[in-house]
Amino acid sequence: MPDPSKLSTATGQLGPVCSITGQALTFAEAIVLDNEYVCWEAYVEATGAAPATEGKQVPGLHLD
Repeated sequence: MPDPSKLSTATGQLGPVCSITGQALTFAEAIVLDNEYVCWEAYVEATGAAPATEGKQVPGLHLD
């Protein structure tokens, strides 16, 4: 169970706050790193990780 003082509803959903950046997250966005919730940007900075694949353009698909 997460510590209630480290939770937020700023995104409209109950979720953790990134322990590095302080950004409000949803539980679906949060990554656990050393028993703390962190955002993707903080995870990449802390671990040096990178996506294993590269994105590609799909004709006719527009994500706006």
